[in-house]
Amino acid sequence: MNKYLVLVNPWNKWNDNLDFKIIDVNSRYALNRMAEEKTYLAFKSFQAYALKYGYDIEIESGYRSVDYQVKVFDNCAQKKGLEYAKKYVATPGYSEHHTGLALDICLKKDDKFFIEHNLPEDFKVFLKDNAFKFGFIVRYPIGKEDITGYNAEPWHLRYVGSLAEDIYKNNLTLEEYLEKQIVKSGYCYQL
Repeated sequence: MNKYLVLVNPWNKWNDNLDFKIIDVNSRYALNRMAEEKTYLAFKSFQAYALKYGYDIEIESGYRSVDYQVKVFDNCAQKKGLEYAKKYVATPGYSEHHTGLALDICLKKDDKFFIEHNLPEDFKVFLKDNAFKFGFIVRYPIGKEDITGYNAEPWHLRYVGSLAEDIYKNNLTLEEYLEKQIVKSGYCYQL
């Protein structure tokens, strides 16, 4: 199986036996300045492309160790309560950020800095309609929360490589794409 299709979600724990090359990234804003190498190179191409359209994008969050995710989860639970944290933050061990393939994107526009919930609508559309050109999908799309197990996050991109176009054009989540491939191949295996 293509290692870039690894499925990490509330039902599938991160398998740290997978061999991803995690590198330091040059990000002006990143809280955690690491990503999988091929993911980062694809992001740099997308970043240059976005700038041509007036979107100065950057990585806000990339690779997270399980220990770091514990801090993120606990901090959210402390500030907003455990139920809120369970709904909006991946449980440690079940975050795509452990792979290095997931990037939370932020935007600087008109001397303003936009992250997560305050991203302009036009930018969310831009991400959705252009990220696939560089091997990314919006991992947690609006209206697919029951399938992904997470609330919509239009800023959360996931690198899947050349399969991004098929996933985008068919309006699929990674879960739906993988299920379709399993049914198509006739194989049954644990993800």
